[in-house]
Amino acid sequence: WGTGKCATTPPCLAVLTHPGGASGQKGVALVGKGITFDTGGAALKSRDGMIGMKRDMGGAAGTLGAFLALAKSGGLPSGQPLHCVLCIAENAIGSKSFVQDDILTGYSGLTVEINNTDAEGRLILSDGVSHVAKHLDCELIVDMATLTGAQGISTGSHHGLILATDEALEKEAIDAGLLSGDMVHPGIFAPELLMHEFDSEFADMRNSVKNRSNAQSSCAGLFIHRHLSSCGYTGRWLHIDMAFPVHEPLGDFATGWGVG
Repeated sequence: WGTGKCATTPPCLAVLTHPGGASGQKGVALVGKGITFDTGGAALKSRDGMIGMKRDMGGAAGTLGAFLALAKSGGLPSGQPLHCVLCIAENAIGSKSFVQDDILTGYSGLTVEINNTDAEGRLILSDGVSHVAKHLDCELIVDMATLTGAQGISTGSHHGLILATDEALEKEAIDAGLLSGDMVHPGIFAPELLMHEFDSEFADMRNSVKNRSNAQSSCAGLFIHRHLSSCGYTGRWLHIDMAFPVHEPLGDFATGWGVG
């Protein structure tokens, strides 16, 4: 809510469910970042840096596309319930914007000191995965987002960056990407080495890293994982940052990356 409260259209969390064909099974949730436009908020982007920010909903678009494809084909082959959680907001600028030094309370219950309003995607995704952990009985949560500009530096224009809670899930994602063309490469899943980047004197954590040269795309994903684990979730989790594949190599046009 804090991210989108300034916009003309209020933020919302949309939850779609395909019930599956088998009873008693834990579900799978797809959670997408749906920033409909990103000005950067109080940490305002430059004129050129704001161009193309209509694509900042690429994660939500990809997860919705994947959900619809699965729903139209009868759901997951396993028969598990399938949920699609769309975190939709506009990071607008105005008199009601959230600002640096604000302290927000996430749906996980963790407090977050805002040191960069342009690191808003992790805030809404954290609320999205927390909603899944608290209200949907899932054994796998996959979140996808155009999360960090540093993703292109980490894994390039054609590979999304992934974090996974176990090696088998990481390999499944890599293999699926090779089959579909939506290729991915692992980031660094090491909260014990990276989470200090979010240390805060005033809240449970900050929302942006202290050192932008220290694996910041992996850090951004681990920010989401911290909120998820704080809700008591112990299932599998896969994070996908696809900031560059969402539009490369088509330039100003979206690629539809992630639907596969």
